[in-house]
Amino acid sequence: MSTVKIEAFVGSRLSQLINALPGEAMTVRASNVIDFCQKMSGEMWTGYVDGKIVCCWGLIPPTFLSNQAYLWMWSTEGIREHQFLLVRHSQRQIAEMLKHYEVIVGHCRVDRPDSQRWLRWLGAEFDAPEGPFRSFRIRRKAPWVLRYRHEPGAR
Repeated sequence: MSTVKIEAFVGSRLSQLINALPGEAMTVRASNVIDFCQKMSGEMWTGYVDGKIVCCWGLIPPTFLSNQAYLWMWSTEGIREHQFLLVRHSQRQIAEMLKHYEVIVGHCRVDRPDSQRWLRWLGAEFDAPEGPFRSFRIRRKAPWVLRYRHEPGAR
């Protein structure tokens, strides 16, 4: 069985780490986007399966006091092979993020149904597509909503 490990990223340049991976050469534009996301992120994590990096992501709060943050993610093709292992870990990470932010927002490519399905598993609600992207949001559940749903006879 494969081993999944999630850890905080504390390296220098994420784009250099990604470009050093076999078969993962990024375009200059993609490297610049990752570098920008790294600079803006308050927190970043990397996901490993059997010691190999398969994804990384971070949160970008618009302000220090904001109650929402923008979620970005980069992944390898290896994530598809281990998606069910990583979903549970992703759900835990989202739960931790929602302790700090009421809403997590982001964009997902319209031509990535796997990514949209993954985000739905994490509780994402999508807006209508705008060009090649769809906006999403993942909201913190209010404690009273969770209690209400578990009461006998609740709908």
